[in-house]
Amino acid sequence: MIWLLIHLIHYTGAKRRIRWDCFDCQMGTQYADQMNCHVGGIRRSLLNVELNLLEELDAIKVYVKISTRFKPTITYRKFFDINFNGCRVIADMVQGTMVSNMFNAVVKSSNQPRKCPIKKGVIYYNNISIEESLPMFVPSAQLFIQVDFYSRRELYLNVSLRGEITEK
Repeated sequence: MIWLLIHLIHYTGAKRRIRWDCFDCQMGTQYADQMNCHVGGIRRSLLNVELNLLEELDAIKVYVKISTRFKPTITYRKFFDINFNGCRVIADMVQGTMVSNMFNAVVKSSNQPRKCPIKKGVIYYNNISIEESLPMFVPSAQLFIQVDFYSRRELYLNVSLRGEITEK
């Protein structure tokens, strides 16, 4: 029992790092142009997005699927997936939750509106880092993240990320 307690204390004190290997964004040409998504930072831990939104988005539905694998030889397995109303999330964000911490990390250095509708024009996200908002219970693993954004039941943006979570 004491060994388990010591192990849990050590485990919860461990910091996590993320290194992104691949960041791909596909947006419908009727919704945006001049889209640029790339990984940055010395450790490849920062995500950057810039796009010119061509039409206003008044309803946003989001699907997120996170898959993990622990050995390169096995296939990715679904760890978590969720559908949610993006407009409701950005308008009714409860501070101090894991979701709000992730959301704040994403929009910290951006000009993302904090309510819908999302007006047309240039939108940017600079140096997104979610390392500090990662919960300690997230294991070291390889990640594959897919995020689909819908407006009026039409897919307008697909984001795919592949990377790895490691201990600091």
